[in-house]
Amino acid sequence: MDIYPKNKYKIALVWPNGYNPEYSIPISLSYLKSNIDEKKYEVRIFDNALRKLSCDSEIFYNEIKSFDPNVVGISTWSPMFLETLEIAKLVKSINSKVITVLGGAHITSYYERIIGVDDVDFMFRGEADLSFGVFLDELQKKKKNWNKIKGLVYKTKDGYKCNDMDRENNLDLIKIPDYSAINLEEYVKIGYRWNSPPDPNAPLWVTRGCPYRCQYCAAPDLNGRPVRKHSIEYMMRWISQLYYERGTRWFNIIDDNFTFDVKYAKAFCKAVIKLNLKGAGFGTPNGIRMQRGDFELWQLMKKAGWRHLIVAPESGSTHTLELMKKDLKLEVVPKVVKEIRKAGLKCQAFFIIGYPGERLKDLEETVKLIRKCKFNFVFLANFHPLPGTPVYDDLVKKGEIKDGLLPNNFADGHRAYTSKEFQNFNFSKFILKMHLLMMINDPLNIPYHFGLMFNLFSPKLVVKKFVLNIFSMFFPKKFSATANYFQPMHVQSQSLNVSVIEN
Repeated sequence: MDIYPKNKYKIALVWPNGYNPEYSIPISLSYLKSNIDEKKYEVRIFDNALRKLSCDSEIFYNEIKSFDPNVVGISTWSPMFLETLEIAKLVKSINSKVITVLGGAHITSYYERIIGVDDVDFMFRGEADLSFGVFLDELQKKKKNWNKIKGLVYKTKDGYKCNDMDRENNLDLIKIPDYSAINLEEYVKIGYRWNSPPDPNAPLWVTRGCPYRCQYCAAPDLNGRPVRKHSIEYMMRWISQLYYERGTRWFNIIDDNFTFDVKYAKAFCKAVIKLNLKGAGFGTPNGIRMQRGDFELWQLMKKAGWRHLIVAPESGSTHTLELMKKDLKLEVVPKVVKEIRKAGLKCQAFFIIGYPGERLKDLEETVKLIRKCKFNFVFLANFHPLPGTPVYDDLVKKGEIKDGLLPNNFADGHRAYTSKEFQNFNFSKFILKMHLLMMINDPLNIPYHFGLMFNLFSPKLVVKKFVLNIFSMFFPKKFSATANYFQPMHVQSQSLNVSVIEN
């Protein structure tokens, strides 16, 4: 006897327009789809970012109306949060009985500010790979027990309740994301590379969690502080599946701390080497922690298919690093860079410019470090106060920024915050000058410098970035903090006078 309904519950998972297809793909939604029981539910992913369909698109409207979902889940980040609210409003206008569920980084940080929005029924904080399916099962019961759904935020008569986030230790219980549900090949075609060659590539999530306390980062809040790992066997099955079934030749490990457990990282590399995957390569685009590794690991990574490693000093100033709570001793940096190069790998680096409390003389120390290490490439990012980070909350508390500002984009040169020390500083001029200085400082690296920009990134993206930097160099005020580029987090008409009920 078939215990499942003949007319399956329909689940629409929406990836809002606003996500940049050259940077991100809906891997979180593909995780959800693969971990939902397909015998019970019909799940469809609506990728509006790839198709550049806004919430008022007639195409999207007709698709939702035709699919007629019972539940609509939307993954959101700060830049597209307002778009997300409009999507929720749209699906409710089509069918008021549709259950709307929001998840993603912005929800994890700001659920208490969103719970009063009428068109939002439920929210999930943190990981929902396993708990979302439990939620769907519970939704169909007459007597519902929301308290058992990890990560769920839901309304009550007296306010709302917020359940503890899901922090599953046995990551192998989570099924491999359904890559067939997202148009991975189309993403690669239009420029999604994430610091990888233009080969068929795919993201891998090997470990989760971050034990560090960097004030500009929300990773510990999103995925917890303990570092959890998939088994080596699980990961080799995942990699082999992508390699043989989808033709994947480059694997981007999107972890925050892949090398945190050095012994595990070495075992991973040895297992990859044993697979003997011809033409396969690996990258860690979020960077590695320099203190978590040694020369043997760099050698194994080279042999396993890494071509370069990205490190994240963030600053060359001890004063700035202390403000960031980076927990990095600068004397480590040149030593590790030298080891990485000795292992036959190129070395790239992340730096933040204009951190709160940073001085111009601190920036001079950063320049000295870059010149001393001769990195093969550097990423120089203007500081952005990201919602959900300790530094964001501190700036709000000090009254230096308004709480609830939503930038249209974190990568287009516009700034939500500029410290007093850097009010007249030309960020774009500095960035262009630094890249020129790097080429003068190490002429033999020039081919790699330009090759990386046009081979590991979308040429269209490179040209766009260059034009934006040139424009902002001559018109810096256009890229300073302005209300024209930042909008209130909440719909003004919404009442948020609700109280939390602690578990």
